[in-house]
Amino acid sequence: MCDYDEFRFECNHSVCRLKSYCHFARNDPNHICLGVKKLRDSWLQAGQLCETCVGNGFRFVNGKIWAPPQRAR
Repeated sequence: MCDYDEFRFECNHSVCRLKSYCHFARNDPNHICLGVKKLRDSWLQAGQLCETCVGNGFRFVNGKIWAPPQRAR
């Protein structure tokens, strides 16, 4: 069972990242795990937005998520 951490952001998105490989994945040349993915910890990223939202121009200001202004077409 490979271990994962979950990072939860203010925009209600979450990202799971590998914390450690299980015994089988460590010994496999391609690090393939055929077992269960186990969530070890869940971390709230207070005051942070995910990379996707930041890339789309959203900002977190004074406890609120601000969207970029819409451009006229």
